[in-house]
Formats: sequence, structure tokens, C-alpha cells
Amino acid sequence: MKKTTAASLLAAAACSLPVIASAGPWYVGLSAGQSSTSTDLVENRESTIVNAFDIHSDFDRTDTAWKAFAGYRLHRNVAVELSYADLGKSRLTTSLLGAGVAPGSIAINRKIDGWGGDVLLIAPFEPQRFSIFARAGAFRSHLEADATLDGNIVFTNGDPSERTRSTTRDETVLHWGVGGDWEFAPSLSLRLEWERYEKIGKPFAIGGSGTTGEADTEAWMVGLTFRF
Repeated sequence: MKKTTAASLLAAAACSLPVIASAGPWYVGLSAGQSSTSTDLVENRESTIVNAFDIHSDFDRTDTAWKAFAGYRLHRNVAVELSYADLGKSRLTTSLLGAGVAPGSIAINRKIDGWGGDVLLIAPFEPQRFSIFARAGAFRSHLEADATLDGNIVFTNGDPSERTRSTTRDETVLHWGVGGDWEFAPSLSLRLEWERYEKIGKPFAIGGSGTTGEADTEAWMVGLTFRF
């Protein structure tokens, strides 16, 4: 009796495997990793400082990043995906010597997050349950930036006694990247990917207002994807 019951359960499980393995076109996922801001931000900042010398910068360009995403597989080779990404913070401190050989510095903090929409082109290697993909789309970035002055340095316009400024900027930028998925269990995949978010921010400029600095941001992330 026990053997008959066990055989029946195994048969039922075997019959259900194709149903489980044939996951639907929808998927959701969560990834985390590290972001890195381009050193273009340093060059942009230092190029706008006038009447000073011995200019040098300390740039903390990396931070923890994460994103949540949902997609729909239109075809075995094509998918569309929506995501929310938090790309973390970066901090740039530029020091200098100004008039009268008096030291000064300006610190810039930037924080970026936003929503993205992409098309993915997928190349599956089905016997190995592995696929590679390339993505391209748009990212609606939200950038919060603040600047703090110290010592013998002033903003080029406004009140000379002003020591801090804050601004936000929302814009749509190009987003692209490459990655791979490994289906290690029915409906579950491990995802590794690299992404770039192009030219986020408004360039620093002499006499400019509402500037945040402009730079690319890259991210390496690993995560899990669930198909249903």
C-alpha cells in the first residue's frame, strides 16, 4: 500500500514538473550591488573654479545601489522591463588656495534615484538554462545635490555670506547595459548585470544657477528573478 501511494505521488510530481518549468511570460526581481560615478564630475567641477591655484579633489565615487524590476517576455528573444533604481550617493570635495594664499574648499553631495523603462534583447542557451541579454531604454532620474563652502571661497553669484546651496533636478537620460540570467530552479533565476546611466545632472558653469554637476553613473548588480 505504501509503495502504491509513493508511486502515485511520484507520478503526480512528474506530471506537474512541465507545468512548473514552463513559467509564464511575467517576471519580477530584486537586485543589489555597487554604483560608481564617472570622474567627469571632478573635471567639470575644477574647470569652473577661478582666481585660485593648487586645486585638488577628493572624490568618493562609489556607493551601494539596488533596484526592483518587473517585466514581460514578449518573445523568447524580447522582453520589456520597468524598474525603480536607487543609485546611492557620491561626494566630491575640492580644495584650493585663493587670494592671499588662504585655503578654501567646496563639497558637493549628490544622490540619485529614479524610474526606468527598457527593451531587452535575449539570447537563450536552453540546455544550460542560461541566457545573456542587452538592454536599452530611458531612465527618469531624480538628483538631489547640495554644495557646502569652507574657507576663502564664495559662490560666483548671490550673497557672499552664503555657505550652502541645495537643488534638485529631474530629467530623462539614456540607460543601457548587458547581463546574464541563470535559471537554477524552476521559475527562479540568478541575474548578474552591468548598467550605465548617461550624463545625469546639469554641468557646473561659471555664473550658472541650479547646477549639480554632470556625469555618467555605472552599476554592477546581482539579484533574483521570479517568473510566473
